[in-house]
Amino acid sequence: MIGHLKGKIIYSNAESIIVDVNGVGYQLKVPTLYPKKDINKNIELFVYTYIREDALDLYGFETAEEKKLFKTLLSVSRVGPSAAMNILSTLAYERFINAILSENVSVLKEVSGIGPKTAQRLILELKSKIEDMLPELQIEKGKSMKKYDEDLYEALTQLGYTNKEVDEAVNKLELDSDMKLEDKIKNVLSYLGREH
Repeated sequence: MIGHLKGKIIYSNAESIIVDVNGVGYQLKVPTLYPKKDINKNIELFVYTYIREDALDLYGFETAEEKKLFKTLLSVSRVGPSAAMNILSTLAYERFINAILSENVSVLKEVSGIGPKTAQRLILELKSKIEDMLPELQIEKGKSMKKYDEDLYEALTQLGYTNKEVDEAVNKLELDSDMKLEDKIKNVLSYLGREH
């Protein structure tokens, strides 16, 4: 069972990368939310090995917490690795956890294939499991990881930015929760302008 890999990227596309570890190339599926992986870049990933009768797939994550969340998603009925990866490719893992804990169905519905019923099932099956995980994630119970301002997401997506782009900006910027919405928008737009 492979649990961790450290090596150099020798191939990269939207959904997977190949990492050369001492002359052996490991192909891993990674969330598309991750920044573009550059060829010849050194990388370290926490790996989940998924074995079936007809396949052996490796899933790579930048943090042990993301890997644990992926494994937790697999414990939900009718959620397999592809669906779990789809969730982590659409929502930053902190935002996903926040949506489950705050029972925010509208955020969960941003994931293709998740409607109101599936969102409710995810909340029902995951909320207590995620609450139990909070100490490992070094989060105090009752405190959200980050204040995800859904008004900010709505304003920026109406300007044509994707949730993925907004997630990346929100995760990089230290936005004060007391900051006015207009100021948050300006900060994120400034960041996104530098990136393009």
